[in-house]
Amino acid sequence: MGFRVGIDSGGTFTDLFAVDEDGREEIIKVPSTPASPDLAVRNALAALIDRLGGDPSRIEAVLHGTTVAVNAILQHKFPPIGLLVTRGFRHVLEMGRQTIPGERGSIYVWTKPARIVPLGNVREVTERLDRTGAVLAGFDEAECREQARWYRDQGINSVAICFINAYASGVHEMRAKAIFAEEHPDCQIATSCETLPEYREYERAITTATNALLMPILGRYIANVEGHLKALGIDAPLYIMKSAGGATLAELAARQPVHTALSGTAAAVMGSAWIGRGSDMPDLMTFDMGGTSTDVALIEKGYPALVSEVELDVYPIRTPAVDVVSVGAGGGSIASIVPGNRFQVGPRSAGADPGPACYGRGGTEPTVTDANVLLGRLPQELAGGAVRLDRAASEAALETLGKPLGLDALEMARGIIEIGELNMADAVRQISVKRGRDPRNFTLIAGGGAGPLHAASLGEILQVPQVLIPPAPGIGCSLGALVSDVREDFVMTDIHAEDAVDIARLSANFTALETEAAALLDRQGFPATGRSIVRSADLRYRGMRTELLVDVPAGAIDADLVAAMCDNLHAAHEDAYGYAYRGVQPVEIVNLRVTGVGHMRQPPAFEGKAGEPSAEAARTGTRSVFFNETGFVETAVYDRRQLAVGASFEGPAIVEQYDTTIVILPGQKVSPDANGNLLITTRCGQLAKGVTAGAES
Repeated sequence: MGFRVGIDSGGTFTDLFAVDEDGREEIIKVPSTPASPDLAVRNALAALIDRLGGDPSRIEAVLHGTTVAVNAILQHKFPPIGLLVTRGFRHVLEMGRQTIPGERGSIYVWTKPARIVPLGNVREVTERLDRTGAVLAGFDEAECREQARWYRDQGINSVAICFINAYASGVHEMRAKAIFAEEHPDCQIATSCETLPEYREYERAITTATNALLMPILGRYIANVEGHLKALGIDAPLYIMKSAGGATLAELAARQPVHTALSGTAAAVMGSAWIGRGSDMPDLMTFDMGGTSTDVALIEKGYPALVSEVELDVYPIRTPAVDVVSVGAGGGSIASIVPGNRFQVGPRSAGADPGPACYGRGGTEPTVTDANVLLGRLPQELAGGAVRLDRAASEAALETLGKPLGLDALEMARGIIEIGELNMADAVRQISVKRGRDPRNFTLIAGGGAGPLHAASLGEILQVPQVLIPPAPGIGCSLGALVSDVREDFVMTDIHAEDAVDIARLSANFTALETEAAALLDRQGFPATGRSIVRSADLRYRGMRTELLVDVPAGAIDADLVAAMCDNLHAAHEDAYGYAYRGVQPVEIVNLRVTGVGHMRQPPAFEGKAGEPSAEAARTGTRSVFFNETGFVETAVYDRRQLAVGASFEGPAIVEQYDTTIVILPGQKVSPDANGNLLITTRCGQLAKGVTAGAES
C-alpha cells in the first residue's frame, strides 16, 4: 500500500498532503495558477513524485477539493445552456420565489438576478404528470426531437430537462434524454429526476440548470487533471470532494457537478472535525482563513451540521452541504476607501496573481497580508521560500492608501487588521451566537494559511477559553480530503401526514433508496463490510413551508420508528428555535434521504514531538513585532518542528512552520499536546480558570 494524497486548490496556494500506511507524511505547497487551476495540481503532484524518488506507482489514490465549480458561479462565467420544460412552464425561473433577500425595504432597491438560462433558450414540450407520477398528458416525442434539433442548430451543447412533477416519475425526462442522444449526441443533459428528485419546481429547475452549466466546466477540468495523472505515470483513482463532506469518483462528479460546488470548503471542515475527534475535543468552531475568504462552521459531538440548501451567489441550490458561513476576509483581501470617505477591508481580493503588494508581482493595493508584513508578524518568505515578501512594497502601498485619511503606514496596518478581525468575529457569531450557541463553550480551531495569524486575537474577541492550532493548519482542506470517506446521497419526495402514514409505501421507498446507495458503492469497490447506509428525512409541522433535517433510526419501518422520527423533529425544532409543538401541531414527513458511505483507509493520528519539554530548544531568535498592548517589541520566534510535548511558553511569541505562521499575544499561554496540536489558552480562558479555581477553594 502506498500514499493516499489530498489536494486542495486555493486562491493563493495549491496544497498537497500525502500519507502512507506507515504514517510517513509529505506536505507540499505550490503557487496556484488561477488561469488554469489544473496546472497547479500537476505541479504539486510532480513535486510529490520527486520526493518519492521518481516513483509514481507509490500513489494509490488522489482526493481533490476544488473551487472550479463555485468560482464559475460567483464569476458568472456561464456557457450557453438550454432548459427544456413542460408546455406552459417556460417562465419557471423568472417566477422564482417571492422571498426578497436583505433587510426590510430591500423590495424597493433589490434587482432580480440575471437568469442562468436566457428566456430565449427555454423551450417547451407537451407532456404532463400529476403529483403521483400518473400521466395526464402524453409525451410528444416529435416536439422533443424538434427542440433537440433546435438546440443543436444553435450550438447549445448543455441542456437541463425539468418537467412538472418529474420528482414523482422520471419516465418522460429519461425518454427526452434518450431522444437528445439520438438528435444531438454532443449535448450534455442534466435531468431533474437524476439531479434533484424533490418537489418545488423553482428549486428543482434552478438546481438542474446549475448542474447543466457546470457539467462542461467541471468535466473539462476533471479531464485535464486526469490527463496530468496519466502524463505523470500515476495509475490511481481520482476522487472529487462533495459539498456534504464526502468524496465520489471523478467520473460520477462530472455527471452531477452541482453537488461538488462547495467541495473545498467542506473538506476544511471535515479535516477540523477529524482533528477534534482525535484530540478529544468534539465541540469546535472552525476558522479557516485563506487568501480570498474566511470560512467558519460549528462542529458538535465531533461532526458538522448539514443543510439541504445553500445559496451560491444569488441562486438557491438544493444540495446536501456542510453548514458553513463565508466572508470576504482573507490574506489577500484588499483595503480600500469607498464613497463617503469610508475605509473597508475586502471583499475584493488580490488573489494569487498579482497577489498582495509584498509579493512583488505587480500588486499595488494593500492587503491583510501587507499589514501583517509591516507589523512584523510574517517572516521574509512563505512556503519554504516559494514566495519572498517585500516589506518596503507593503509599506509603500499602505502609505499611499493612508494619505487621503491622514494616516501613516503603521496606522493603516493596525486598522486593516482590526477591521478584518472584527469581520471574522462576526462570521463566527453567525454560526454560534445567532444559533443559540455560546462561543465560550467551544474551542476555536484555526486553519488555512492565514488562520493562525489571527486565531489568538479572535479568541480574545470572542472570549473563547482555548484556541487549537493543528499540526498542519495551512493544508487543512487537503487533510480534510484525505480523511474523508466516499459519500453518495439520495433523496425522494414522499409526503405523509403524521396521523396517516402509509407504512408499506414509506418502507418501500426507503428500501429503494438504500438499494440505489448500495449499488453505487458496489460500483466503487466497497463491499458490504466496508460501507454503511444511513437514513434521514426532511420533516415539518403542518402548515410550515420549510423543513428540518432529522435522523431516522435504523431498523424496520413501523409505527414506533415513525413516532421516533416525529420526536426527532420536536427536538430539532427546539434546538433551532427554542420551542417545539409537541402534541399541538401535527407533523408531516416530506423528503426521504439515504446516505451511502464507503469507508476509506484513514491515516494514523498525528503525534506530538518527543523530547525535552523546553521551549528554549525550539527558539530560533527574535524579531520586532507590533502588538496593540506593547507597540513594537522584540519577540521570541520558535520553530514548531522543534517544540516537544509539554514545552510550554507564554506570549508574546511567533511560531513558524512550513505552511503557516502563528501569532501568540502577550499574556497568552501555549502548550504543545500529545496529538501534535498547539493549545493556546487565552487571557479570557486563564481568567475563567482562575475564577473556577477560586470558587472551588
